Amino acid sequence: MNTGIVTTIDPSGKSALKRFISLERKLMKGYPYFISEIDDDVAKMLTRKTLMAKEMEFGLFVVSKSGEDVGRCAAIINKKFQTQKQAAAGFIGFFAAAEGYKQEVAEMFRQAENWLQEKGVTKVIAPVNGGAPNSMGFMVTGFDEDPMFPFPWTPPYYREYIESLNYRPAYPLWYYEVDFTSEKYKTAKKRYANYDAAVIRPVSKKNWDKDIETVTDMLNETFVHEWEFTRMSHAEIKEFFGPMKDILAPQQILIAEVEGKPAGFCFAMPDLTPLFRTFNGRIGLVAIFKLLTRANKFKRAGILGIGVTNEHKGKGLSKAIAIKLYGYHEELGLKSSLYFPVNESNIESRGFAESIGGQGRLIYQVYDKNLN
Repeated sequence: MNTGIVTTIDPSGKSALKRFISLERKLMKGYPYFISEIDDDVAKMLTRKTLMAKEMEFGLFVVSKSGEDVGRCAAIINKKFQTQKQAAAGFIGFFAAAEGYKQEVAEMFRQAENWLQEKGVTKVIAPVNGGAPNSMGFMVTGFDEDPMFPFPWTPPYYREYIESLNYRPAYPLWYYEVDFTSEKYKTAKKRYANYDAAVIRPVSKKNWDKDIETVTDMLNETFVHEWEFTRMSHAEIKEFFGPMKDILAPQQILIAEVEGKPAGFCFAMPDLTPLFRTFNGRIGLVAIFKLLTRANKFKRAGILGIGVTNEHKGKGLSKAIAIKLYGYHEELGLKSSLYFPVNESNIESRGFAESIGGQGRLIYQVYDKNLN
């Protein structure tokens, strides 16, 4: 039985790479909640022209049936992840497929797994585009609503595809919505709004590089136990945050200092999903203008990361930072904000979210599989 033809894509070939990158957009046409990634960002990643990709290897695959491309994926090795987290682990990411092609997808995955196995991989984690901050998984709920930027929308049949290939749910990701009218939030706000054991300030655009380095150091200390996180260099995090400097309000990144020394941080993001959907994978002058003029006009926002150094844990500082940032969202007229994503295994973070009024639900799921 013809189960499709799998083609290996050479990322150095311009037309072949374009075929791979644009395929997801073609397959998802007609799904109203889909948001395309930016083509140039994906291309830089897959050709290892970003600092985060320097220690990665990619094997790209496209599967076709009756002359039509119906799926794609990338087999990925992240040497940094193997060194710091799981020595023999690899990823399959950048997945996209049309509905109704289970056999074709299975053949494509088989070849991606073989590529990984030949390089010594014994466990595959999927769908992950190489590790943090791209360990998002497939949606398992919320299909009839907009995802919160920068997370993707994926169709419900993806879950059946991967589970039929003996991948098991391994890393669930939760969203928490913090209702500013809830009693728990009001109680926390009353207690921590005037926290005076630390100075909590917005990031400085004037001293951007220095402040981002400070955030990086605290991020590396406080996120070390998250399964997907690997320590990041100052240069890597500057590359990641660089495009946000001109569009992100300083109040969305907070730094807490005790006696002039860094003690904690918080990083939030406005929901740019509606804007990015209009870009259709391309950033040009019009898109840049939209970002510069509309990025601070949003209806949703949420905290993506918060951390307090070991020396200052257990003193209420994390709640004080969160309350200050949520206070900014309140000033903008929002009635609630998110705390996301939270690994299900991170009991501390889940308890923190619930203590300030967060209502949680499972949104995304990352899977894994042991290769024999």
